[in-house]
Amino acid sequence: MSFGDWLNERVGYREPLRRLLDEPIPGGARIGYVWGGALALLLLVEAVTGALLMSAYAPSATTAWASVAHINFTLRAGWLIRGLHYFGAQALVILVAVHVAQIAIHGAYRAPREVGWLLKLGLLLMILGFAFTGNPLPWDQDGYWGTRVETGIMGAVPVVGPLTQELVVGGSSLGHLTLTRLYALHVFVLPAATALLLAGSFAQFRKHGFGAPHGANLSKADRFFPKQLGMILLAAAVALVVLFDLAAIEHGAPLEAPADPVSDYTARPAWYFRPLFELRKFFPGSLELIATVGLPGVLGLYLALLPFIDRKPGPLRARLPALAPLFLVGLGAVGLLAKSFASDAKDEGYQRSQAQNAQRTARAIALFKQGVPPEGALAMLRNDPETRGEDLYKKECASCHRLNDLGPPKDKQTAPDLTGFGTKAWALEVLRDPDADHLFGKTPFKEMMPSVVKPPADPEAAKVFTPMSAADQETIAAFLEAQARGEPSAGTQGEKLVRQRCTSCHRLDGKTDDEESAAPELRGWASVAWIEAQIANPGSGKAYPPAAMAKDLEGHMPAFEEKISANDRKILAAWVYRRGRGEAAAGAKEPEKKP
Repeated sequence: MSFGDWLNERVGYREPLRRLLDEPIPGGARIGYVWGGALALLLLVEAVTGALLMSAYAPSATTAWASVAHINFTLRAGWLIRGLHYFGAQALVILVAVHVAQIAIHGAYRAPREVGWLLKLGLLLMILGFAFTGNPLPWDQDGYWGTRVETGIMGAVPVVGPLTQELVVGGSSLGHLTLTRLYALHVFVLPAATALLLAGSFAQFRKHGFGAPHGANLSKADRFFPKQLGMILLAAAVALVVLFDLAAIEHGAPLEAPADPVSDYTARPAWYFRPLFELRKFFPGSLELIATVGLPGVLGLYLALLPFIDRKPGPLRARLPALAPLFLVGLGAVGLLAKSFASDAKDEGYQRSQAQNAQRTARAIALFKQGVPPEGALAMLRNDPETRGEDLYKKECASCHRLNDLGPPKDKQTAPDLTGFGTKAWALEVLRDPDADHLFGKTPFKEMMPSVVKPPADPEAAKVFTPMSAADQETIAAFLEAQARGEPSAGTQGEKLVRQRCTSCHRLDGKTDDEESAAPELRGWASVAWIEAQIANPGSGKAYPPAAMAKDLEGHMPAFEEKISANDRKILAAWVYRRGRGEAAAGAKEPEKKP
């Protein structure tokens, strides 16, 4: 007895398999019938890759990001498995939408196939549910903030919204409970419900067979095997090739920096939720419920009732009145999707945010490769001087100062632009035009420092004004840059010129000709220690003198010694020093003073 005979005697698989393979297809095999089978095969791919990912994933807000990074960057072939799972989920959204559209166009939801149609709509909801619960599982910025927006919309639904939101979130804010609940839904509840829907759909298919489109030659019939099965397998193979290509191009799937609830992140939903996201913009304020609840609810009711609205068979042209809303929704969704991406492409603020997020992500991955502490990936970032420095700058400095792309727009800043701060070029700009808008022109110190090349406004003073030579400007600026670097400069020509030309207002080693002056100390100017002293207390004398904090200088820089810890002040000062000079983030170190 062969193994097949032995197994058939105990299980009886041959007869059901024969009936399936011999299933007649009225009107013959056609490409329009491949979508359901391809969908089922891709669901199998998702189940297999999902099970493999579960073996390495750790579902908690502390461990999730690091475990996904481990899968993506450390585990052998982990990037490929995650890439297949990620892009497979997106392919499922497309396939189920095409499958539902194909059934509607063929009119294959009419009696006696109404139940099968409702089961397909249920499958569409399940796949969207998989997408909703799966996106946050890496616990990165994109997943976290996207979920925050989506659960916020959920909570706005009248009556049931707040309760549903609390059940999903597990509290007042996203955290451990949110992640574990979404994980449970993703790996247990939704798969179980999907399996039941697939079983019901298959049972309906076995009972009623294929629904031939109007005009099909019903005298012609093909068997399911080999032609139709071959088409389904070919479609699934093409889909798999595309998934492998996408996974190879992306080397897995995107993973942004660890989720940070207090960060400034411009959230966007996944592309398949973008039409709804864009639709909300047309319904501001309290009208938003029309976009998030009203219109989707009407669409769902229309789809559920479609078999009872469109009951008479006929050509597609005759059925257009019943199907017109479906076509309009499809075109509208594509249009809103395109509009959303086009708007973001033109949004400079969003693009700048994306660039900053890409830098933060690269930094997080570099730190991950050095090891993640037990406190988790977010603690890893917050303990990193480079990342912590940027966060502190955005929070405490960026409302007034501009530094590279951070801070207010160029015409809105109210404090000196720190881009290039501590360099010879920055010092030269201050010498030549201290009242420029991007320097001190919009600060209380405007008109306090005279230009070394422009005559003063007073006609009498202008008569005796002699501009500083270019050589002396270069020498003084070079001296100041050396101070920022911590280089020895005692007895240099630059120091001599500073004592001759600058100490009538400025201090050098605490000495000046004008004790009432608000001009800063030039010894160690723009060094890490100088910047740290300026952050702690601008009027301490280590950077600027007490006069710089005078009450009549409204709008001067406040002291942060009570607001920012000593350790954070050191981190922020070193970060401003490096970024101001344009030094690379990853390998930059604090400058060491030479003896």
